[in-house]
Amino acid sequence: MIQRVLIPTDFTVNSLRIVLEYLENSNHQQVELVLTCGYNLGESIGMLLGFTVDDYLAEMQNEDFLKGCEMIKSRFKDRVVEMYSDLMISRNKRYVHNYLKGGQFAQIVLPNIFEFNYTTNCFDIVELMKTSQLSGMPEIISVSMSDEKLQAQDTLDSFFFRKKWRFTYE
Repeated sequence: MIQRVLIPTDFTVNSLRIVLEYLENSNHQQVELVLTCGYNLGESIGMLLGFTVDDYLAEMQNEDFLKGCEMIKSRFKDRVVEMYSDLMISRNKRYVHNYLKGGQFAQIVLPNIFEFNYTTNCFDIVELMKTSQLSGMPEIISVSMSDEKLQAQDTLDSFFFRKKWRFTYE
């Protein structure tokens, strides 16, 4: 059975460490990963009418982040069925409940210690998930992010070559 898993992100390569820690330390089940960022639309009617998730995601995701996602999918191709990004556009309790229920998430992965580098208009969904007391809330999985030396680096080489992985190029 494939489980859908919500993982918070700020669309930096560094935030993909959460994905790696989860995949390296979880059981060998197949998962669909949804990398989610909180985004505040504001109250302008123009913003609300012209909003499309794809446009905002195209602006927020840089090339290194997308390459990092592809490398993770390639490394864990037997476990990661799908991996994509999404935006949570409100902190409202009912919206969050409906977002989680509609997304049919089985798990939410939250780092114990991690400094997200949010852009303007973004908000922290980690704190939102920790403080939300919703009925039918998915299982919360905590991942340990203790490698402090690597926390401040946001480059692909330091991220993927921190471990002695063997890469083959086909």
